Amino acid sequence: MGIAERREREREQIRTRIVEAARDILSEQGLDALSMRGIAERIEYSPATIYLYFRDKNELIRSVVEDGFRRLREVMAEELAVEGPDADARRQHRATGRAYVRFALENTAYFRVMFELPTAAHVECPEVGEGEAPAVGESEWARVVRIVQKAIDQGTFRIADASRGAAIAWGLVHGLTSLYLSGHLGELAPTREAFEALVDEAMDSIFFGWGGEGAGTGPQPGGGVAVET
Repeated sequence: MGIAERREREREQIRTRIVEAARDILSEQGLDALSMRGIAERIEYSPATIYLYFRDKNELIRSVVEDGFRRLREVMAEELAVEGPDADARRQHRATGRAYVRFALENTAYFRVMFELPTAAHVECPEVGEGEAPAVGESEWARVVRIVQKAIDQGTFRIADASRGAAIAWGLVHGLTSLYLSGHLGELAPTREAFEALVDEAMDSIFFGWGGEGAGTGPQPGGGVAVET
């Protein structure tokens, strides 16, 4: 390894330490506690070093959120790969719920920063140019919406709008995950395995409620309910 390559690797290692320190402060103490000086103390560098990598606190928060979404994208790809490209929409939809839970349990600090800190969670991600990879964060949402739309097209979900359906399913899984991480599901789900089974049950309830076994009901734009006859 040449000198230039070694320096680049060391630079990336320091950047990673900065991002992870910021993540931990945000997760443990909240947005108001984040400062360049506090990060510098955690990684035992001078505050001036932090500014060599990040222009200001907002840019650093953005990097934490982007790194979290990058990890979420990897977990989701892994869970969908387990089902295989030919899996039906129901199995793919269930896999996205599994991925969300797995990410939250294995990356709890990122999860809290991304979805529980209002300012941090609304960091806008860059637009995608022609020929570029999907934008961080956007690809996960678009993928879930596509899966829900696929379920609608296949007749598995009898709902009118894929985006609204994806949001409802996300809210269900996110709510359960937040309750579990906060310790409110101790008796109902005393272990990770029990919690994962609970989430699978919740995802299946969506399937049955939105079209499985002839239920035929679902949310309509504006809050109405469609009932097929």
